[in-house]
Amino acid sequence: MKATVELRDKREARLRQQLKETPMRPLPLFQVTGWTHFVDEEVEPPVRAGSPGPDRRTDEQSIAYHRHLRMVPTDAMTHMQETVVEAVHGNSGRRDGLVDHVIDGPAGTGKTCLLRATGRAAQQEIEAGTGGRRQNTIPVVHITAPADPEQRVNWVWEIASYLGLQPEPKSLAEVLEMRRNPDLTLPVNYVLETAQTRLLLIDDINRASPQHLANVLPYFEYLRDKLGISLVFCGTGASHLLHQARILAGDLTRVSEENRVRLERADRPAAPASPSPAALLPVTWLHPLPLNTEDDTTFREVLMGFEEDLSLYRLEEHALSQHAVELHRRTGGYFKALTYAISTAAVIAIHSGSENITMKEIDAATAQIRY
Repeated sequence: MKATVELRDKREARLRQQLKETPMRPLPLFQVTGWTHFVDEEVEPPVRAGSPGPDRRTDEQSIAYHRHLRMVPTDAMTHMQETVVEAVHGNSGRRDGLVDHVIDGPAGTGKTCLLRATGRAAQQEIEAGTGGRRQNTIPVVHITAPADPEQRVNWVWEIASYLGLQPEPKSLAEVLEMRRNPDLTLPVNYVLETAQTRLLLIDDINRASPQHLANVLPYFEYLRDKLGISLVFCGTGASHLLHQARILAGDLTRVSEENRVRLERADRPAAPASPSPAALLPVTWLHPLPLNTEDDTTFREVLMGFEEDLSLYRLEEHALSQHAVELHRRTGGYFKALTYAISTAAVIAIHSGSENITMKEIDAATAQIRY
């Protein structure tokens, strides 16, 4: 029992370290080369000398670092990472019983950051298990819902673009030519299978309606059931959208009603209603970080995590956490607003020469945030 607890603690510590090392900087993550760079990128705080030099206020390396910072792990993020990584490993040996995963929650709570951090950790685990990166393998594919999600072919195009099968158009003429191209489903399927893709991340599915998703779900089910690819859907309202889409795709309501009528005609009582397959979706919910509730520590722990990562010369102890109440009031605990406020305050501190974050820097950083 003791050994089991020790292994669990070591695994949790490793997952938290992976999250902390995940950069937040924007990259072309919807192409395999950009995603690979993201997986390999290590963001380290700039090395500080004894005191800020004359060029400190224009130090582009320090400014760029503080504009993006790194992920600060939370319990929800660690749990989601572990769940998906275990699912990917479990799915590698079977073709039946694979289950999709969903990341849901209000806008601005860090869903996309979690999706990408999870994909990054999964790829690192996959490559570690195979002795390193192998040529011509693409363990993870990361796409976003297409601007026009009605046709299935548009979703396939997103995957094709990631794989490099269909480069982004460089002119209007190329856009018009693309309309005459055939469906890329077959080459996409071939590459996914031969490249041993194990995980498909699908962001921003809130762009699509349940009917749009119902049209493409059979294709995603093919990737899952035929190729053994685990799927993670992400977006505000994602769980509800997928629930409705699966009902439309499988017409489960009609099947349930027909089954009830058949049983009644056979003079047999209808079986008690069981959860619809559409409802059985593992969901990780992200909410605004709480403060002054039963979970009073999460928000303060996140602030302390950012404090550890800040590379300012005169940063006072508890510079952020001592203002936890005010920072929570101004950001609502939304991860996106909080990271914006902290990174902006840090850049202001470098430009002004204060090298510290006080209410003065926080006021300037949050001036554009409605609270």
